[in-house]
Amino acid sequence: MLKVILDTSVFISALLSKNSETAPNQILARWQNGDFTLVTSPQLQEELVMVLLRKRISLDLIEDLLTNLETLAIQLQGVYQATYLDNIDPKDNIFLAAAYESKADYLVSLDNHLLSLKFYHRTQILIPSLFLQVI
Repeated sequence: MLKVILDTSVFISALLSKNSETAPNQILARWQNGDFTLVTSPQLQEELVMVLLRKRISLDLIEDLLTNLETLAIQLQGVYQATYLDNIDPKDNIFLAAAYESKADYLVSLDNHLLSLKFYHRTQILIPSLFLQVI
């Protein structure tokens, strides 16, 4: 089964979209269907919650998402640190660290800083629409 990291931007895009057919929404549906294994860490979840609160996503929706993450995703310890992007956007390092720690097959993102890397160790970095073509 494919192991996948989803950048916060993918979750935000899905949750803010009114269109269930967008690539980020399809990705969340495919994850909940069991088409791939989502990988997360305490750092990724903390970042996700902070951004969701800033975007004024309802607490009920946030709690539902966290419950799904706890039950349907692999939970990393979050012990690795990546420094590759230090000078560009240090906040992106948590996604690279999770990809490295989990040996993820894919990191799906809408963030140009991450996408410009194309690969991080053995993890391929893709936009949501390309990832949908893979799965």
